[in-house]
Amino acid sequence: MDKVLEIHMTGWTATPRMPFVLSGNSVCMSVPSYSLLLGLIGCCLGRNVDCTEVKIGFRYSFDSVAKDLETRQRLEFDGKKVKPHTKGSDAYLREFHSSPKLTLWIDRLDWEHYFLNPVGTPCLGRSQDILKIERVCVRRVRQVDEATISGCMIPFNSDLKAGGQLVQLAEAYRENEEVGGGRLATKTAIFMAIPSDNEVMIRVPNLLQIEGENKAFYFHQFSE
Repeated sequence: MDKVLEIHMTGWTATPRMPFVLSGNSVCMSVPSYSLLLGLIGCCLGRNVDCTEVKIGFRYSFDSVAKDLETRQRLEFDGKKVKPHTKGSDAYLREFHSSPKLTLWIDRLDWEHYFLNPVGTPCLGRSQDILKIERVCVRRVRQVDEATISGCMIPFNSDLKAGGQLVQLAEAYRENEEVGGGRLATKTAIFMAIPSDNEVMIRVPNLLQIEGENKAFYFHQFSE
């Protein structure tokens, strides 16, 4: 029997944005990506968290989808400096989730203190999408071959029998040592985002069940 750290979080809004949609209106995925959850954990720890440091399981739900009308300040580079765009600002619609609930499971029991006393303010998406840490506890889990799960993201394969949203994205990023070089994707893969209202019985590796409860989750191990 193994142990995991369980963290319960709630908020007013969340924005798990669909990656690579850089023009037009901003849309959300039904669940957050693993890179977003790594950033959330790093915010609580007060440092960048490498994907090799932790395994993550999660269950995410929300009440409804709504839209903000936001002003976007456009910039341009004239070869010497960045300045306001000559066409001025514009407005666009940004989707967000209302009343999000997130349960995280990680294998780092030694990080419990950081969730009881987070260094930074945990957010799920934008800086205004603040989460409140409701409860932190240690749970006993066991490995199972088959389980009913929802509100999570699992690697896609052709034998997977589950309904959800197919997305191709980087499971994690690392900072580039070169200043201004941007982030480096560790691995790009296809995932199945299973919404919280679609409970499915699946048989995949790394399924864990909580002792004494009929609750299971997929425990994601990042690629090296």
